[in-house]
Amino acid sequence: VFNAPYANTRSVAELVISQIIALSRQMMDRSAECHRGAWYKVSKNCCEVRGKTLGIIGYGHVGSQVSVLAESLGMKVVYYDVVPKMAMGNATQCSTMDE
Repeated sequence: VFNAPYANTRSVAELVISQIIALSRQMMDRSAECHRGAWYKVSKNCCEVRGKTLGIIGYGHVGSQVSVLAESLGMKVVYYDVVPKMAMGNATQCSTMDE
C-alpha cells in the first residue's frame, strides 16, 4: 500500500462528469423504460449541461479536474473549499457553502 495522489484523478473526474450527464438526461429512467418495452419520443425534464451551474465542494485534485471538464462542456463552475485555492479556468470560489 502506498500513497499515489494523482493516480486516478482524471478517471474519477471523468466518471463524475459522465454521471452528471446521465442524470441530466435521465438515462437510467429511460433505460428502465426501454427494458419494460416502452419508447417515449419526448425528452421531458431532460436537459443539456451547457449553461448550467455546477457547485463543487472540495477543490482538491479531483474537484479541480471536474471543474476543468465541466467548463469545457459550457458549464459555469462555483466551488467551496476550506482552504483558499486558485481557480482553474473561470471557476469562482465561494466563501461559504451557503453561497
